Amino acid sequence: MELIKLYGEAAILDGTTAKHIAEFEKMAKEIKAKEDELKKEILKEMESKGIIKLDTDELSISYVAPTDRETLDTKTLREELPDIYDTYVKISPVKSSIRIKLKG
Repeated sequence: MELIKLYGEAAILDGTTAKHIAEFEKMAKEIKAKEDELKKEILKEMESKGIIKLDTDELSISYVAPTDRETLDTKTLREELPDIYDTYVKISPVKSSIRIKLKG
């Protein structure tokens, strides 16, 4: 099955495929929102009850206390000390992928 058809410079995605992808993306967002809400409620209760770990047949949930994260401001380092930045920068290959965004 040809998913993408070319018409001169224009590329058109098969309508059925586009609809399926849009439906899947909407469902994934809804599921993620529900999951995030449940996680927020579990976190709140674990904090209020002083619970560090919960185990069920299906899940193991561990409380992770708040902490500070140390990061490096690479943009400022690159601008102010480009030689040092170039010495320590690490380039890693990233495989090709597609990004899908829902409209509306």
